[in-house]
Amino acid sequence: MTVVKTMNSILVLLGKLILKISQLFNFGSGSTWPGHIALILNDKFIENIIDENKNLRIIVIAGTNGKTTSTALLKFLLEKSGHKVLTNNEGANLLNGVASTIIRNSDIFSKLNFDFAIFESDEFNLPLLLRKISPDKILILNLFRDQLDRYGEVNTIALKWLESLKKLDSKTEVFINGDDPQLYYIGTKLAKKVQYFGIEKKLMKLKDIPNDVDSIYCPVCLSLLKYNQLSYAHLGDFYCSNCKFKRGEVIDFSNKKIVYPMHGLYNTYNTNAILLLIESFVIPAKAGIQTKYSLNVLNKWLSEFTPAFGRQEEINYKNRKVFILLSKNPAGFNQSIQTVSEMTGKIKANFLVVLNNRIPDGLDVSWIWDVGFKPILDVAKNIYISGDRVYDLNLRFRYENSKNIINPIEDLKEAIEIIVKNTKEGERLFILPTYSAMLEVRKILLGRKLL
Repeated sequence: MTVVKTMNSILVLLGKLILKISQLFNFGSGSTWPGHIALILNDKFIENIIDENKNLRIIVIAGTNGKTTSTALLKFLLEKSGHKVLTNNEGANLLNGVASTIIRNSDIFSKLNFDFAIFESDEFNLPLLLRKISPDKILILNLFRDQLDRYGEVNTIALKWLESLKKLDSKTEVFINGDDPQLYYIGTKLAKKVQYFGIEKKLMKLKDIPNDVDSIYCPVCLSLLKYNQLSYAHLGDFYCSNCKFKRGEVIDFSNKKIVYPMHGLYNTYNTNAILLLIESFVIPAKAGIQTKYSLNVLNKWLSEFTPAFGRQEEINYKNRKVFILLSKNPAGFNQSIQTVSEMTGKIKANFLVVLNNRIPDGLDVSWIWDVGFKPILDVAKNIYISGDRVYDLNLRFRYENSKNIINPIEDLKEAIEIIVKNTKEGERLFILPTYSAMLEVRKILLGRKLL
């Protein structure tokens, strides 16, 4: 055994020990610290282990919204077909999360006995991850404003993505949201095999360009883009009247009767992306492994899928159905609001909106002014608001509504107990938290930390 292999075996053992201690004392799931320490002691830990496991097929999923949901769905479908799959499934999508996932799933000899590894990556981390691994497939879901103080504007991220994707091995297949102008442009600049997903045009019902748009200027000539039809934010059937840049052919599965497993237009995008990815696999025949997926089989599996934590997750708490929708940026928040508005129909419900501005959320909360809260007000009995920036949120809601249904409560646990008390047993209530708030909410409801 070489010095490097010995060092990595020690790091795996050390990481597994940290993982056990973290879980034993309820510090969290150990999804970041084992990898953080491993990378401090060996900055090439990830590439070393991947190089030792050449039969492992690697998929990277990146984007602003939908990464964890899409990763969970792909893992679920691959496992249903008989494959062994590892993922950074707690949403730990920085390099330390990837390294921790490797530690958790490898044996002491650094062997990963899996068929597939799915690594989700946040926007800023993607170029860093692609320097360490060369995936077989990479899925780019979308690109929206998120944590501007950390990431910068979307144009900056798009340029970094383009440069990273150009450097990938020619074997890598790229799957891109063809309804996103910036991403579609990136796809046209790659020499690799690129496939585009989207949604069918009849689902694009937005009439006017909303406040949460990020990429409405032509990436070729910088003229203002126009839309034949618009789905949400800046996604849709776009075109430039100046240089003729336009949306190309996308796979939208409109010719198939897909059973979509989650609410909301954004999850139609996520599901279509994963279905396109699944269709691309060429899998050698092997006992116990399904290599072809009929529509009936796929629909059956889709109907059995349970969303990832905090993403349309329903928790039973004191005989109330608590429906949690992670809402962490303008585009995602507006989609959550549209989804819950459609779910409630004519029956009004209680809502809790929680706004934090910690490191995982981004420190700047000015983005709440690009969220359209009016649809919640139309379907709400009461709206409770909480979090670190409860009074910023209170001011934002007061601009939308003069009715006395807005209830600011500084203490999150108290807010949860009050909304539960004011919701009848058996009824559903909705919680829309930012990322760190979602983790706090789940700890209160379930009595344990996630990360």
